[in-house]
Amino acid sequence: METVELRPLSLGELLDRTFTLYRSHFWIFVGIMAIPAAFVVPAQILISSLQSSFMNVTPGRAPTLPSAGYIVGLVAGYFAMMLVFGIVYSIAVGAATCAVAESYLGQTSTVRGSYAKIRAKYWKLMGVVANIALRVIGVLLAVMAVGGGFIALIALSTPGTRNPLVVAAMFLVFMVFYLIALAFCVWFALRYAISIPVLMIEDLGVMATIRRSVFLTRGRRGHIFLALLVAAIIAYVGVFLFQGPFTIATMVAAARGHLPLWLASCTAIAGAIGSAVTGPISLIVTVLLYYDTRIRKEAFDLQFMMSSLGQPAPTAGTVSPA
Repeated sequence: METVELRPLSLGELLDRTFTLYRSHFWIFVGIMAIPAAFVVPAQILISSLQSSFMNVTPGRAPTLPSAGYIVGLVAGYFAMMLVFGIVYSIAVGAATCAVAESYLGQTSTVRGSYAKIRAKYWKLMGVVANIALRVIGVLLAVMAVGGGFIALIALSTPGTRNPLVVAAMFLVFMVFYLIALAFCVWFALRYAISIPVLMIEDLGVMATIRRSVFLTRGRRGHIFLALLVAAIIAYVGVFLFQGPFTIATMVAAARGHLPLWLASCTAIAGAIGSAVTGPISLIVTVLLYYDTRIRKEAFDLQFMMSSLGQPAPTAGTVSPA
C-alpha cells in the first residue's frame, strides 16, 4: 500500500497531485475512459456521412439532396447514440471515481474492479445524473424564457418593420441572455460538481447525495471552478493534438468541395483516442476536490489517520469516513 498524505491543497498542489496520479495509473484511467470514447465514434461518422452527401457532388451536375426519410433517420440515430453515450459516460465517470479514490488513498484499483463497483449503485447514479441535468436545463430554459419575453416586447413594439437597428437590438438581447444563461448554468452546476464522488464513496441516496454536494461545495465554488477550468483546458488541448491534423485536413477537403468519409472517420477515431487519454484529468481533479473539501470542512485527514490506526474516528458532517 502506498503512503497517503492527506492535507488541504492549493490549486497548484492539486494539479501536481492530479498529474502524479495520472502518470502512475495511466493505463487504468485510459482503459476506463476508452469505453465511452468509443461510443462517440459512430455518432460522429453518422454526421460526417450526412455532410459528405451534401458536399461530394459531381462537377456539372446539380447536387442530389438526401431524402427526408434519410435525414430523419440520421437525426434519430444520432440522438439515440448520444443517449446511449450519456448513460455509458455516466457509468465510466462513476468507475473512474472509484479508481481515483482507491489510488489516492493508496489502494489497488483495476479497470474491471472499478466498473464492478457500479453494479450496486447503477440506478442511484442514473438518478443523480438525471436530477442534476434537469435542474441545470431548467435554469437555462428559465433565463432564456425571460430573454424571449424581452425579444417579444421589442418585436411587438415595432410591428411590420424591418429596421436593421431593431433586428440588431433583438440579436443583442438574445446574445446577452444566452451568456447570462450559460453563466447561471455554470454557477448552478458548481453546486453539484462533486455529486458523483459523494455517491460512489459515501453511498447516499439520490437527494442526500445532491444535498451533500451542495453543502461541501459551499464557500469553495470559486476554487472548484478554477481547478476544473484548468483541467478542461488541458484536456481540450490534448484532444486537439490528436485530432488537429485530421481536422485541418478535413477543412481543406471541405473547401475543395469533397469530404471523403475515411478522413471524417479518422478524425472521429483520433478524437476518441484523445478523449480517452486526456478525459481522466478532469475526473481526477473532481475526486481530489471532493477530498479537499472534506479535509477542510470535516478534518477527513484526521478521520482517515485514526481509522488507519484502528481507532474510532470522530464523526464529521453527516456520514462516517469513507
